[in-house]
Amino acid sequence: MTYRFHNKLYTDGLSERKIKTICKQVQKGKIKLGIFLVTLPLVEEGLLEIYWYPELLQPVYRKIKQEVCVVGIAKSREDAYSLVERIIKDVGCNDGNISIADYFKEST
Repeated sequence: MTYRFHNKLYTDGLSERKIKTICKQVQKGKIKLGIFLVTLPLVEEGLLEIYWYPELLQPVYRKIKQEVCVVGIAKSREDAYSLVERIIKDVGCNDGNISIADYFKEST
């Protein structure tokens, strides 16, 4: 599994330096316990997904050959939920549809 960090990366108050460090550690597959990643869905259905980073290091996820697009980094699950809420508010809702994929469509 490879990770791509979107250029519209949402964070919960982490410093720029801390974000860069976390991104490098995730890319290298190092264990980082206090991190939650908000990603675009790994399957076609859904809007956003929240993962405790060590969960993604499990064999079942490592077998996935798909690139994971990370759109948010948080220090706790609650902060990750807040990021998702912020993202949905930023994307907006047109006619009952929330177009997360379109919002994050541009290249990273």
